[in-house]
Amino acid sequence: MLFPVLGYLIGASSGTKVPVIEGLLPQTTEDQLKALGAAAASSGAVAMFHAAGVTPEAETLQDAFHHQEPEKIIPVTLADLRQTLAHLGTVPDGDIDVVALGSPHFSLDEFGQLLPLLEAYPPNPGVEFIVCTNRLVLDGLGQRGWLDRLRDAGAQIVVDTCVVVTPIVHAQKGVLMTNSGKFAHYSPGNIGLQVIFGSLEECVRSGALGKVWRDEELWKS
Repeated sequence: MLFPVLGYLIGASSGTKVPVIEGLLPQTTEDQLKALGAAAASSGAVAMFHAAGVTPEAETLQDAFHHQEPEKIIPVTLADLRQTLAHLGTVPDGDIDVVALGSPHFSLDEFGQLLPLLEAYPPNPGVEFIVCTNRLVLDGLGQRGWLDRLRDAGAQIVVDTCVVVTPIVHAQKGVLMTNSGKFAHYSPGNIGLQVIFGSLEECVRSGALGKVWRDEELWKS
């Protein structure tokens, strides 16, 4: 959940600049960087970023800056992240009508995290549960036998598009919950739904209840 929130903060702080991020762990995954980049490009005009010690062109901070000084240094605190988190929602926690995941499109690894959660907490019949991905991942889901399991658990799998550019969501009003910084940013303006942001587990368990469920330990420290 950290990465879309951090990305949203970075985008809002960077505008059209190219940010360099110091402090991410070396084992940061491609999916985490993907979520960060999509959120940064939503709140700002960030077309590229470097993560020192993580992205291959920036083995060190000096490599990222070509041994020049940065224009500006912006420390990021937990309080900053909590404040950004608050901006990703447009309404207080309560009833939800839609769960939308997959912006950027879900990877096989992300589906591997989703599937056991979804089978443990299948969506409430009154909640649309949509996951966006691409055709290559769809083939992988079929080969692993996951596609039928996901659909049987109540997920609607959407391929090669997403809910903010194609009229997929049936609900004409109400609240959409997502773990995507990009969906959180664009859904109110593009499809007219209010937004609540949460982790993957929070989204799945909220979809099962029909109202927001929170993991109170996530942002304590």
